[in-house]
Amino acid sequence: MSDSEQMFGYTPYPAIWYRMGNREMAVTAMTPVAYNSVVGPREAWDPLSGTGTNRKEDKNHRRAIAQYVADTPDYVLNSLLVYVGAQDAKFVPDRSLPADAPIKPGVLYLRPGATLKVGDGGHRTDAYGDVISAHKPLNDEVFQRLSTSGQPIVVVLDDDQFRRAQDFTDLQRNAKPLNASIGQSMDRRQSINRILIEDVIKRDDIPIFGVGRKVEFLSDTPGKLSAKTMGYKTLRYASGTLLIGTSVRDARGWDASVELEIASDEARAITSIVDFWKGFSQLPDFVSALSAPARGIELLRSKTWLLSANLIYAAAAATHAVTSEEIPECDIPTAMKALQSFDFSRGESTPLIGTLVDPDTGKSVTGRTAWEGATATLVAHIRDELASTP
Repeated sequence: MSDSEQMFGYTPYPAIWYRMGNREMAVTAMTPVAYNSVVGPREAWDPLSGTGTNRKEDKNHRRAIAQYVADTPDYVLNSLLVYVGAQDAKFVPDRSLPADAPIKPGVLYLRPGATLKVGDGGHRTDAYGDVISAHKPLNDEVFQRLSTSGQPIVVVLDDDQFRRAQDFTDLQRNAKPLNASIGQSMDRRQSINRILIEDVIKRDDIPIFGVGRKVEFLSDTPGKLSAKTMGYKTLRYASGTLLIGTSVRDARGWDASVELEIASDEARAITSIVDFWKGFSQLPDFVSALSAPARGIELLRSKTWLLSANLIYAAAAATHAVTSEEIPECDIPTAMKALQSFDFSRGESTPLIGTLVDPDTGKSVTGRTAWEGATATLVAHIRDELASTP
């Protein structure tokens, strides 16, 4: 009797077998609907009984994944890691390969009623379940898409609960999440990222960006000796704050508000952002640094607060404030010109003492409270400058 005949009644899945260490594994794919029918419930880690492999559920994270899957036809999710006991699964290799081949294509058979246990991917699994439960009764486009899409799955042919737990913590320890600057600059679905990359950063009339070369994408904060002016994360948040101000504090709400503002008039949003960064480039200290030898940006960072992310946020928020208060003739270029007389130096006389600068140590104070305090200082300066201008 052949292996396939012995597996009569089992569900077959094309797979690739391999080993990691002493354990056998198989990579396969299922439709999310099929996966949802064979995976067991989420198991939270309980060290007293040694069960489960998942952290406490984050309902917002689960909801966000579900919304992403439902709303994005071309969605992409990483592979899920699941476990199944040897009594519930059998891999049958392609017989055309040598028996000692380290990697073998073949078929993974799952016993009827077998339950896969999630080792890594609990939130993704539950999110799939939420979307399927909501859309299956409708048999709509979303359900049809999940009925024909594939979800990659790594199946570990081992159901030892303690090894599962160890695998989970090893995976989390060895994972390296994207920093914000990389992740945000890659996400072109968000309009703020698209217009910054396509319409702002690479312009040759905004010297602060150096046609994009002075923006740091690989880390959120350039080092003190870096010739980069700012990380993309800082550029993005300042540009969005320029458009909507400081009233929205949570990340998701901020993204939605900026998206709505750009959607209402994209051309105006681009003009506003370009005007702000042009004005920033024209601040006297920047003009000097950009015309200096190679170490100009390094010296600017050491002698002024202008390359502090918190100062940049404050300048954007102050510009939004004064241009949205209907001050006569106060557009963005006018507001930025008024800031040309502000003292951004790190000296003891800087007006930023008590907000961005600790009065006792002279060192930077971080956090929203600090830069919003600096915003008020910059707003007052702009108003005074405008009032004194004939």
